[in-house]
Amino acid sequence: MARVQVSAPWSWLPSELLGLLFLHLRTRADRAVFPAVCRAWCSAARQCHLPQPSPVPWIMLPGGSATSFPRGETFHLPDGASYHNSCGEWLLLSRSGYGYFLMNPFTKATVPLPSLYSYSYYREPVDFAEDYMVQENNRPGTWGYKCRHDISVVSLVVCSTRLIAAIVAVGDLGTIALCRPGAVAWSVSAREQCRWLSHMVFFQGKLYALDRNNGSEDLISIDIVDEHDNSVPRVSRIERLIEGISLPPQQDIMRRCYLVESHDTLLMIRRKLPYKREHCRARSYIIRVAGIEVFEANFEQHLWTAVRTLGNDQALFLGQGCSRAVRVSPYDLSRDCIFFLDDYINWYWKWKRETTSCGLYDMKDEKIYLPLPMVSWRSKILPATWIFSQGSQENEVVAQPEEPEVVVQEATEEEEQEEELQECPDHHPSSFEKDGQMYYGYCINCLYPVIGDA
Repeated sequence: MARVQVSAPWSWLPSELLGLLFLHLRTRADRAVFPAVCRAWCSAARQCHLPQPSPVPWIMLPGGSATSFPRGETFHLPDGASYHNSCGEWLLLSRSGYGYFLMNPFTKATVPLPSLYSYSYYREPVDFAEDYMVQENNRPGTWGYKCRHDISVVSLVVCSTRLIAAIVAVGDLGTIALCRPGAVAWSVSAREQCRWLSHMVFFQGKLYALDRNNGSEDLISIDIVDEHDNSVPRVSRIERLIEGISLPPQQDIMRRCYLVESHDTLLMIRRKLPYKREHCRARSYIIRVAGIEVFEANFEQHLWTAVRTLGNDQALFLGQGCSRAVRVSPYDLSRDCIFFLDDYINWYWKWKRETTSCGLYDMKDEKIYLPLPMVSWRSKILPATWIFSQGSQENEVVAQPEEPEVVVQEATEEEEQEEELQECPDHHPSSFEKDGQMYYGYCINCLYPVIGDA
């Protein structure tokens, strides 16, 4: 009679092997399910020593305070100061009696800037290449007819220590303004028509921006004449390099697009925001985040190429004024993820159900998560923005993360029973749902925080 072989239970796997398996799981859902298999697997997951948290940006909140995650450190703006936008480690601030200035909140360095209502106009022509001409009766006009009130800074770029560029706008229409630190006015073209510019980035020594004049996300390059410190910088040439793809006009979908430099390539990230009109108010809409698409600029073929992964060592942070790629550990669950902020602020827009104002799109499973449930600034006139401390940006982080160490300690029966009854000290939920089934176990927020170690 043949002897029946009985497989050993999964709980008998060596703890060292279980720890290695846990570290190499790719998604949050898998890491959440892992400790729910049995007590031995839960214990092995908790004993894993993950690497130190990757450098992450701070969030500048509308109330004038900035917060770091996951440590929760805070700092506040100077009394009476208001922020308008950010660029890397710089905040664009204004203060009564001090005018407009850039401030590095980490070093306290400041750079004086002209007022947003002070402009000098140059009349030299701007050369256009592959640009679309707007019909005469639909032309939006030059900036000289627009800069009257309610000027906003759509995007800010510190190109160098002597050149700063910004997209200034009234409503959706804007233009490119240039200045030197300490100048009394921004330089703006007296002839260039205003455009529907949405984002700008300094990439490999040149300015690039997204132009929606044609109803799509077109990439334009901007050449600047910057001869010497005493000259007035000006735009000399605008070239349309890539024509975007327009969405069908009948679709009720808004779009938010961002430019990010990543691995020496230029990416465009597009957030799709479907909306529907409420019956109770004529101009009230409910919007929600439906998905995120990533494209790479192909300069040779002049088109956007779809991207399916950011790589195993990067995360993207998207914001209205500043978006950056950050290098992370290959074992950090924020790798291959995109963090985004609610940066479409208007009185007649309302968000669907969710209370948080920070989301995360995981390109590994193409799902959206809410990593910071208590961070919200909805119904504010100004959205939050990212601040990137030195060392948190892609090009500044050069040290390769070390492979995590798996340290396993055998627990006694009494310790295992106590471990099973422990509650999260931060009172995080200890249950989750996957494929219609509820799982209960160790706090999933502490087990695999979105940013940081266990």
